[in-house]
Amino acid sequence: MGEEGEFTVSRDWKERLSVSRELGTGFAAPGGEFTRALYEWSLTPGGIFLQSLLTGRRVVELGAGMMPYGYALAASCEARNFVAVEPFYADKQKASVKALIEDAGQTIPRIPYKVEGRDMLEYLKDEADDLLCVVACGIEDCILPGAEYRKKVEGEIYRVLEQDTFFLSSHSDLQPQGLRTVEMTFRRPSNPKVEDRLRLHGRKEAFEKYGKLLSLGTQPLGL
Repeated sequence: MGEEGEFTVSRDWKERLSVSRELGTGFAAPGGEFTRALYEWSLTPGGIFLQSLLTGRRVVELGAGMMPYGYALAASCEARNFVAVEPFYADKQKASVKALIEDAGQTIPRIPYKVEGRDMLEYLKDEADDLLCVVACGIEDCILPGAEYRKKVEGEIYRVLEQDTFFLSSHSDLQPQGLRTVEMTFRRPSNPKVEDRLRLHGRKEAFEKYGKLLSLGTQPLGL
């Protein structure tokens, strides 16, 4: 079996990432197609409320992978700035965002951005309290070092999350404790046969501010 076959069946996420990089694909990279789906949904009537949630925010995407859709999401929603946190594909993330900006011209607003080639836990520990809007797409347990690591990341997300904003989690196993959560599903714009899942985690201030926007198509999961 060739490299691609080995890549698709490997149970070791580090091996999948390594071979993915050699192949020049983003298949095993966190956040690729899930972030793309979230971005494309934000441009539709059903997902346009995301623009209100991100406008003027400091947006950080954890495990941004190779693809530029986290930047595209933040920029199209006119966020204050964007940080892509990606320890394995930082160089490819930088190149993809640069290419997107050059190709998009005036169709997507330009916002300040940077790419951090660091581990997500290490990055979050250096951020201030109550500052960020955090996005995580495809950060499932299979790519995390273990349960204790996940718990620490969740604790840092809770700490850095701005009081009246959300942690947006699409197909992600990160679930910070102490935050109210709602879940919704949406059809992937590029392939309506595929259904994606989005969870919004936030404090009461966020739900008080945006509750009317979230009242349709959401299901409360806890307080």
